[in-house]
Amino acid sequence: MGGWMVPTASLLGAGWYFAACVILGVVVGRWADAKTGLEPTFTLLGIVLGLAVAFVGGYRMLLPFLRRLGSEPPE
Repeated sequence: MGGWMVPTASLLGAGWYFAACVILGVVVGRWADAKTGLEPTFTLLGIVLGLAVAFVGGYRMLLPFLRRLGSEPPE
């Protein structure tokens, strides 16, 4: 029964991490745009940086899960 909980928790954690990175990038970009008046420069930069951090961090989070998945014998 509990064999599916660890992979599910890993995927949920990676999903939340991905969303948080992108949202934080947008929020910080919007704040910087409001301070400088350079709309939408920092918002776009925040989106790009948030996506980059999300992809790299998400990959590093899921790498042990992917290695474990690849090493298990097929059923």
